[in-house]
Amino acid sequence: MQRDNYFDNYRGILMLLVVVAHFIGPFRNDSHFMKFLETSIYLFHMPAFAFICGHFSRKNDLLRLVKRIFVPYVILQIVYHILLNYVWGRETDFRLLLPKYSLWFLLSLFCWRVLIDKIIKIKGIIPISFLLGILVGFDTSIGEFAAIGRTVAFLPFFILGYRFDKNKCMEFAKKYSVKICSGVSLFLIFSVVFLEAEHINFSILSMKNSYAKIGELERGWIYRLTAYILATLIIYFIAVLMPRKKHWFTYLGQRTMSIYLLHGIIYKSIEYLTDAYTAIETKLEMGLTIVFSVLLTLVLSLKPFHLIIQMLSNVPVEKMLLSEEENE
Repeated sequence: MQRDNYFDNYRGILMLLVVVAHFIGPFRNDSHFMKFLETSIYLFHMPAFAFICGHFSRKNDLLRLVKRIFVPYVILQIVYHILLNYVWGRETDFRLLLPKYSLWFLLSLFCWRVLIDKIIKIKGIIPISFLLGILVGFDTSIGEFAAIGRTVAFLPFFILGYRFDKNKCMEFAKKYSVKICSGVSLFLIFSVVFLEAEHINFSILSMKNSYAKIGELERGWIYRLTAYILATLIIYFIAVLMPRKKHWFTYLGQRTMSIYLLHGIIYKSIEYLTDAYTAIETKLEMGLTIVFSVLLTLVLSLKPFHLIIQMLSNVPVEKMLLSEEENE
């Protein structure tokens, strides 16, 4: 299948930001710039990933989805369980539908793709999905089980991506004035984030917990609505400015799965097995952490790691199911 450099560029930049955001997370309360950088990234990076995944979700055969998404999720859940109990010294029970760390996105992606062909036919599904995303924040019973909260909260962006018309966007983006307006708008948004970073509740952006759990029962829905509006604007502004030709970072967008799934293991290994994060104090050391996360992204994009994840996505589920049927 011929690659789309435009979307590979978008994915590649997003993936780089994901890794950076995770590695600078421990310093959000130690540096205004780190808080600003992490907040800025979280404001749009997962909505943008859901958006791009939605755009490429036209073929949703259930067996293929189980093979490519759910099976890798199960295998990595087991891997994390082994690491937590026997390597990292964090005893925990195995719960298949309680995703560890960044694995929630795989579970959400599986659900989105299973549902999209049905729900996309619902009239007014985009505003309905945004409303559901706001309302789910009031539910204190969902928690992290099966990533339901995040699945519902980020669903609107997946639907927007499914409906996204790249050709119309490219035609619109040809105008120099549109590019200038998009660039200026992004600058203004992130300038406000820089000024208000210390007052922004980070938990609103992760959309992981209910408003009550993060202490924003009364105003949480307003904050989420604001986050929705800003994330949507940023996604489209970046779409206008995104380069269309192949660049040095384009190939990162072709190997996002290996980077996304493996960087979490390295991050948690450093957190649980060393005192690196508590030892880092100076701005120079924090800056070197960003450099390290960028280099790690490049390393995890190398072919051996890419092939490992491909192997997880090519477990012969079909043969296993056929064998089960024959045995019966």
